[in-house]
Amino acid sequence: MTNETVTKKILNTFYQTVNDLEEAMKTQNLYSEYITLDETWKKRFDDYMTGKKTMPLTYDPFFKCMFHPDRHPDWLSHLLSAILGESVVVEQILPSENTAISVDSLLIMDIVVRLSDGSLANVEIQKIPYMFTAERISCYSSDLLLREYTRLKEKKGFKYSDMKKVYTIVLYEKTEGDFKDPMLQGAYIHHGKTRFDTKLKLNLLQEYFLIALDVFCQNGYTDGKNSAVLETELIATHKNVPETDLATNDLSMDSLEGWLSILTAETIADVECVMKRYPWSESIFYEMSAYVNRPEEVILMFSEALKIADRNTVKYMIEELQDRATQAEENQQKEAQRRKQAEEKQKQEAELRKHAEAELQRSQEEVAQLKALLAKKQ
Repeated sequence: MTNETVTKKILNTFYQTVNDLEEAMKTQNLYSEYITLDETWKKRFDDYMTGKKTMPLTYDPFFKCMFHPDRHPDWLSHLLSAILGESVVVEQILPSENTAISVDSLLIMDIVVRLSDGSLANVEIQKIPYMFTAERISCYSSDLLLREYTRLKEKKGFKYSDMKKVYTIVLYEKTEGDFKDPMLQGAYIHHGKTRFDTKLKLNLLQEYFLIALDVFCQNGYTDGKNSAVLETELIATHKNVPETDLATNDLSMDSLEGWLSILTAETIADVECVMKRYPWSESIFYEMSAYVNRPEEVILMFSEALKIADRNTVKYMIEELQDRATQAEENQQKEAQRRKQAEEKQKQEAELRKHAEAELQRSQEEVAQLKALLAKKQ
């Protein structure tokens, strides 16, 4: 089946116009949910249902809908294999309430899974990197590691060798600051793990993968140079990004570029481009399009995504206000310190002037006395 045929087949599952969609919403008793969407999300819903855009996979309800192991056991495994650079199998999704990962964070997607070898992976998608990125992911990783240690330690015969890797994987929709440093040369995936400066090799358990989706969209469809991964402060390399054969278009389902292309595809033109380069993606896009026939599920997913977006907006505003307040307080403290230092400097200068004037006066008096003494002798 050609890509053009597949695209037509996909498009045939969609509503032709927004008016047709609105009528369908009314006849299916979904109109009240439909009109409660704000303008941005209503437009996004309309675009999806009329075949102009894909599902917004980076949001929690859509991602879990498509990648939940109960629905498609291998898709999430292939995605994580592509990111980690080695073949892994997702065994189960862990309840999010058992972790502190989602607390106090501006997430639009968050999922914690156990892999078949016992290791854990926390996968997050964030709209933007929030403040203190390094400190936060360190805390999240440590929290997950400690919870796993606590769980295993309760078992009889616990050994430290029972502990497995903990992967923290964060994908950012939009990045700035350090992620846009020209020294990175367009790299979009950054792999971090602790390394000793003496070349001592110990299998420490915490690893990090940070992926800038916006940088990928700008640079990802190139010659593969972005698969080079940079060192973080303590860190080694991500040497296992799968190689691709661009000449044959026969790309593995463990292709990192393939999965990131699926996650970031937005328009039908994007879909055609991705399917042409990664033929195995056809089933995924067709599955996405099939949800048009289940509008009650789609409207619930969009409603949940809107709630997440609203909640994140409030959290971001709070953090931004707190940051501004902290910055203002720091500026006030710096200004008070500057004034104090200026006052102390003025005081010191005044004392120096007073001392100099006193010295000058004493010198003048001594000179006068010497002159008087000299006059008497004459």
